[in-house]
Amino acid sequence: MGKSIIIILFLLLFKFSFSQNGSGIIKYDVSLNFTLQDIEKEEKKQNKRLTTMRELISNARSCEVVLTYSSTYASSSITKRMKIREQNNKLDIIYSRAGREKKFFTELITKSSIIQECKLLEKCFLIEQPILKWDLTQETKLVGGYICYKAINISSKNKKKKPVAWYMPQIPASFGPKHYFGLPGLILELEETAVVFKVKEIILNPKEEVKIIVKEGTKISQEDYNKKLKKAFTQFYEN
Repeated sequence: MGKSIIIILFLLLFKFSFSQNGSGIIKYDVSLNFTLQDIEKEEKKQNKRLTTMRELISNARSCEVVLTYSSTYASSSITKRMKIREQNNKLDIIYSRAGREKKFFTELITKSSIIQECKLLEKCFLIEQPILKWDLTQETKLVGGYICYKAINISSKNKKKKPVAWYMPQIPASFGPKHYFGLPGLILELEETAVVFKVKEIILNPKEEVKIIVKEGTKISQEDYNKKLKKAFTQFYEN
């Protein structure tokens, strides 16, 4: 009985502490969502060697993504990347799927999310993202020692494997890595087709004020931005 009271008091204090400010810094490790063993199993099914998949594992290097948020705004981007022993132009799928040099911004009041891309087309674009739709389930698991609930992003166009988020209701911040938001709690783990984001550090109500600043850029829809990419990099879109 005494232990139960202590746990309840801890949760109440935890929630009260969060509501005082409503800001935080969340650090995630990003790694591959498949292993060499997974590839070997698939090779047996297809009865052939999946060379491209093996190269993706060989070239992949883990990285760190940091989510910074206030009560209504959030930003997410890569902050650390494991150094590659040899410089080459091979694709690092973790770095690519984690966002590369992009920055992701979310605003809860307008329920909007944008991706800031300033590299590919030599100018800054603010790419507006569609609103995400979630299927909330009652399935739970421990992530970093916290009880989290499973949510499936049903608005994803990926028919084979939808992104899965594991969120923690005890931290009522509707944010997560990249452009993922809108859940009744902070996302501690995010599973995409190729990579997985796993929380490694949670800093609530940091001493320094959280400031989220979006650089100026041209606002554009994802569809129109894709058209610009296709026009600029025709060779990559040719059949």
